[in-house]
Amino acid sequence: MSSILDDQLRLMALKQYGLIKSIKTPDISNADLILILKNTENETIKQLAAEKLLKETNIYDLYKVDLELILKSTENETIKQLATEKLQYLNSHPRLGWAGSLARANRLGRFHSESTKD
Repeated sequence: MSSILDDQLRLMALKQYGLIKSIKTPDISNADLILILKNTENETIKQLAAEKLLKETNIYDLYKVDLELILKSTENETIKQLATEKLQYLNSHPRLGWAGSLARANRLGRFHSESTKD
């Protein structure tokens, strides 16, 4: 419940500042860009938010869900192409994800503990 209220308050603050102006600020968070994508009907604003997410965010900081949201949210073919390429990259490199990182860390931890036994 508090998450929903937090999202609503953040969206109200972004709207008050101006969505386009907010998107163009260099320190806007990925969470705010995704919030804008989910909650606006304006195609130009969706396109700006999606473009900023795709071009200025490290591939490892985007989740498949975010890329799928971008694909559903925008009609711009260039942005769809870029999102599709990044989604294909993530799908072809499953070990790059968060779960893969945990699995590798656990495996290394087990290897280390087994190698240091007497």
